[in-house]
Amino acid sequence: MDTTSNQRQPRFRGNISKSMPGSRSNSPGAPSRRIQKLNSYLSKMASHSSDNLHTASVTFTKPIEPMRNTSIRRWDGTRRTTTNWDSIRRDPELWFPSGDCLVHLYAQGHSRRGASLRVSLAAIESSNCGPLLANFSAKAHVESPSTASDRSSSDEDYFNDPSPPAKHELFIPAPPGLSRDAAFRYHVTTRNFFAWMFEKPLVGGRLGDALLSLLERMNEFRADEDENLEDMLNYLDSQEYTDFRSCPDHALAVLQFAEKHELLELWRDSFCHCAGMSADLPASAEFELNNV
Repeated sequence: MDTTSNQRQPRFRGNISKSMPGSRSNSPGAPSRRIQKLNSYLSKMASHSSDNLHTASVTFTKPIEPMRNTSIRRWDGTRRTTTNWDSIRRDPELWFPSGDCLVHLYAQGHSRRGASLRVSLAAIESSNCGPLLANFSAKAHVESPSTASDRSSSDEDYFNDPSPPAKHELFIPAPPGLSRDAAFRYHVTTRNFFAWMFEKPLVGGRLGDALLSLLERMNEFRADEDENLEDMLNYLDSQEYTDFRSCPDHALAVLQFAEKHELLELWRDSFCHCAGMSADLPASAEFELNNV
């Protein structure tokens, strides 16, 4: 990450095949012949030049394990610390006393539980969140909580205390039919969407999964996918998740993100740091690879 200028240099965002000879588009059947995974490549790194990095591939396909409060971590990239986190009921980092918009993690009229976040509506509007406001803003007339309580819901018992009134409210429930663990993961990603908006650190079970889920949610809550990717990369830089020095969690998580979205420059940078920290990688929660 270039620290000599406030102007962030754009990262590669095109199809990898446009910049990598012999890649997927130029070599029929190449996806099945991606010949190296990170864990096998590391042992051979000394005999490979940097020109051969594009022949390696990392596949993160292990299913996400159930995420409960006791397994949630907060990654502060600027302080380079990882701590336990249990603030889904009310997040002090995203509770601004002067905020005029309460964010509830359940459907309107389905609970008397309090809000999770208190933020500024102007900040939401200026962040190009048209779909979020259109789909989740409070409606004028809804059924009472007692009537709605007969329905099944993915959201149960996250909040107990009511929130002070605010001028605006958003109600963002988990999709129907999710298990409790899946609903909790959904709410954590919703929280991370607002963390992106207000430049706060991410939380989750694994940082790589949190990054991927956040971009998916940005594509849901905002309209422009190209802008979302650019804003996501800016966020990675501002939170210093792209500072990989002596930080396997950052390097592995961003490697997973770059592999998924075919970001060549970011992939090379994170991969090289993983190679240099090979002895430390197995101790990281991000080190979840499948061999082929």
